[in-house]
Amino acid sequence: MLHNETESLKLIASGDQKEFAILIETYGPRVYSHVLTYIKDAARAEEITQDIFMNVWNHREQLPSVQNFQGYLFVLTRNRTISAFRERITRYNEALKDELETRVDPAKLLEYRELSEVLQRGMDQLPARRKEIFLLSRFGGKTYEEIAAQLKISKSAVNKNIIEALVFLRTFLRNELLFSLLVVAGNIFQ
Repeated sequence: MLHNETESLKLIASGDQKEFAILIETYGPRVYSHVLTYIKDAARAEEITQDIFMNVWNHREQLPSVQNFQGYLFVLTRNRTISAFRERITRYNEALKDELETRVDPAKLLEYRELSEVLQRGMDQLPARRKEIFLLSRFGGKTYEEIAAQLKISKSAVNKNIIEALVFLRTFLRNELLFSLLVVAGNIFQ
């Protein structure tokens, strides 16, 4: 902790770079250690730590109003670490998507996208409560018990809604795909 935190923050707010260097020496190792615990990459943790202190410097005018600097710094560190995770997940998902697109036959990928669109149109036609239950089950990964508790309905009501949604969607998909085949066949024989 700084010897006189309030005075140090005022000096930094006025642009005192020496005082800011002391602040970095005081808190930098803890911030770096915290970031490294989650990021698991020393170079990236160092970069994020620098970003955090650059943020402090860029917003130094606000420092005199900070009542608890350690808490303030912790929130900045937490938020920047979460952002780094999000960036990493986004990069990973994009790389995975690119990998899948290069491995998957483009025609099959197009079919998958079209089928997904048809399925989405079918789900949009479900009654609101049934759609909610279906999405919680199939896309939310929730068990029937969890859905029943969350929506305050019985497990059998959840089961009934899932069955009715599946019956409707199978019929909807069958009809849409049959219609698509008829359109294609009609275009071929014209």
